[in-house]
Amino acid sequence: MVPCQTHVLLKWQEHFNSSWAAEDSLQIARRHGAAALYDKLLHNKEVVTLAQPVQELAGPRLPDFECESSASAEKEEYLSSLLRSQRWLAHRVLTQTSYTLGLHHRLVVLQRVYYALHSKYHDKFRVQLPSHSRDSGTECGQIEPTSEPFLPGGAPKIKSGTDVLIEMGVRTGLSLLFSLLQQNWRYAASIHPESVLCNDVLNTASSVLASLPPLSLANENKIPSVGLDCLAQVADFLKKTSVSSGSGGADPTGRRLALELLLGLAMQRGSLKFLLEWVEIALAASMSSSTSTLSSSSSLSSQQSAGVGFDVIHQTLLQMRQYSGFRGDAVNTQVLKKDADGLCRLSQAALCLFEEQICNLASYCLCSCSTDAAAPGTESDTVMVYVWGSNSSHQLAEGTLEKILLPKLTQGFSDAQM
Repeated sequence: MVPCQTHVLLKWQEHFNSSWAAEDSLQIARRHGAAALYDKLLHNKEVVTLAQPVQELAGPRLPDFECESSASAEKEEYLSSLLRSQRWLAHRVLTQTSYTLGLHHRLVVLQRVYYALHSKYHDKFRVQLPSHSRDSGTECGQIEPTSEPFLPGGAPKIKSGTDVLIEMGVRTGLSLLFSLLQQNWRYAASIHPESVLCNDVLNTASSVLASLPPLSLANENKIPSVGLDCLAQVADFLKKTSVSSGSGGADPTGRRLALELLLGLAMQRGSLKFLLEWVEIALAASMSSSTSTLSSSSSLSSQQSAGVGFDVIHQTLLQMRQYSGFRGDAVNTQVLKKDADGLCRLSQAALCLFEEQICNLASYCLCSCSTDAAAPGTESDTVMVYVWGSNSSHQLAEGTLEKILLPKLTQGFSDAQM
């Protein structure tokens, strides 16, 4: 964030990257289009104009030649000062011409679009271009000196030593944590069944996750690469824990807490992909529990391992209806049943979630569109499309909104048939 040659301060804001990445390049090539986009930068406070210095307007202080006599060297210095002042004044006048202003607007807009595209598509590939990134950064610095604040080094660069140390510390810390949890489960199963400390860790993690605002992890562009790797490692560990059985795996309470924590992560990430993955894991865990029931004489342990908290599933269903704009009575063929321990069967919970997110919500939106299309007095059957969820990569075509909690009528799918 440094001032340019035309005395402006450039401060790119990350939440506008998706809209700038979708700008039409033909509009930038036209003078009026570039001026409109530059006005947009001014309106969004991404370009701040600075006051121009006025000390040069006064010019150099000259002596009174009628009263004083000056040496030839002093006269040369006075003449040089006058010429410098005139050149500065001419430069300032030329920077205010329409051509110079239009060129400056176009260059600033191009820098903004380039920064948005780089942040959206190329941040994940910094390690893959070691030598080319340095060359590209040098060329960019020569051609456009004002691009350095917004994109250090120009093109993608190698990770710094600090980033590598942080990533190494996080990865090794997670590996150590997972090893300690598995070791504690094995120790509790063989020696002290009452000392299951790892279940307290999972329970605390679930409580912290439940206290976050909705869709806190939906915008992956705001999460650094180390954070995404951590989420992937945690999800992989929880999946293995959920379906593990036997003396080397987690106990029934640990498997239940792992499933509940994995469901909380899926809800916070706000993507259908993660919810469907949870349904698949829950069905696999239920199948694994049913298999172990046939080979085990302890029916109580098998029932506990196949359960998940009733309140957790019920709260998840309520959140899905609340943030999806559902305003009707859900017609569910699957009814949650709570046992004496406050649990419900995994297979039943998985089917309820699948029915809620696929059948009920899709049918509700389709019925709403059909009702509006078949209203009396309409000449044609119009299908309206509503969108909601994460818009971090502009996948919903809804401007700069990063997440949409309630269904919103979109104009981007006006020709939809069904």
